[in-house]
Amino acid sequence: MTVHGGEQQDRWQDFGAGIVMGAAMIPVFVLVPLMLREVGMDFAGAYTAAILAALLGTLVMGLMHLPVAVMPSAALTSYLVYLVGISQGLSWQQLLGAGGAASVLGMLLSVPAIGRYFSGAVPSVIGRLIPGGIGVMLIVMGLIKSRILIRSPWTVSMLGNFQDPMAYLGLMGILLTLAMMAMQFRGALLWGFVLTAAVSLAEGFWAFPDAPFMLPEGLDKVAWQLNLLPGNEAETVNMAAAVLTLLVMWGSMNWSCLQVLPVEPPKKEKSLAAIFAVGGVSSLGGSLPVSLSPLSVVGSICGGRGFLTVIGTSLVLAAALFCGPVLRSMADFPVMIVPVLVGAGLMLIQRMLSEFDRNPVEWSLPELVAAVGVLLIMPLSGSMAAGLGSSVIGYCLLRGAAGESSRIPAVSWLLAVLFILYFVYAAL
Repeated sequence: MTVHGGEQQDRWQDFGAGIVMGAAMIPVFVLVPLMLREVGMDFAGAYTAAILAALLGTLVMGLMHLPVAVMPSAALTSYLVYLVGISQGLSWQQLLGAGGAASVLGMLLSVPAIGRYFSGAVPSVIGRLIPGGIGVMLIVMGLIKSRILIRSPWTVSMLGNFQDPMAYLGLMGILLTLAMMAMQFRGALLWGFVLTAAVSLAEGFWAFPDAPFMLPEGLDKVAWQLNLLPGNEAETVNMAAAVLTLLVMWGSMNWSCLQVLPVEPPKKEKSLAAIFAVGGVSSLGGSLPVSLSPLSVVGSICGGRGFLTVIGTSLVLAAALFCGPVLRSMADFPVMIVPVLVGAGLMLIQRMLSEFDRNPVEWSLPELVAAVGVLLIMPLSGSMAAGLGSSVIGYCLLRGAAGESSRIPAVSWLLAVLFILYFVYAAL
């Protein structure tokens, strides 16, 4: 009886972890269509296409026995919309085309023979820093979403006003969740999410809209609209650069997420190929490429281990198709996900510290610069590509300056050059 009860509890924990993971993803499905609307894309169509692409990708990962979430990336979308679409003058149809082309190149690079060549491109010390970098990024994300940290006119950020309901409810949820974690309370993150949501609802800060449901619409306006044909020579150059840069960003994001997820090495290559394949399908369906979400870590840390985790997330995504007004209200007051993000971030930092405690490294200047890139630039920029790229470039250049170029594989130098091109092009 006890064993049966334990199995039942584990199943509910798996399923609940998927629900929390899906809820943490909701704000992105509002943010991404809003950005795409600025380049002329229909909001309803972009919203529907993004959710369907995430649902497809998440289910594919589940069929591969990977309890992870797939979703459009706000960082990739902002890059494509503002630096490629608005600044370079490409249409949203051409942005979809760039995503489709990057998907094809990604699948080619995921061929096992080529994948094994690139497997050692990132120095091992950087790979071991990735969990901490993503952990700090999740903590910063949570503090910003709760408005505990706000923008400052004279520095990067400053403390918010704790008379703001979002700030004090967020702080309350964080402290409550950390207390449960300190007591080793099973499911602390799940209960932190539930209790914070319940208080927000009871206090009237998060309320159900009068018309909570709607039918999915707009897909006919965005599906099968991708355009791979540039109109002139300038657009040809811009599209080619966008495809290369997108591939570098997209690949580094997926690789970084895989470093903190419980994924066996053979499955990593297959999952990367699957992500690129889903990205190609989503481009045809009217969505920008989807990627492994760093919020997948939330499900893993909440106890998600099996297919039930994917089912829980998929149910939230399926509900998002019909409950857009409700989920948009959650995105406007996302305080319930704040304690989950902060708690998961702290657990990832703890995981990184434990790894370095078991296998210490000599912290010379190249390693310190790599740590700054991952632990500082990644969270402050909100971009895994920026953090990983600055770390790889700094590590390789400093090793070379110290006369240790022979210790750096040629593929690492190639990756550093690609990241340099990414930074140069993204700044134009």
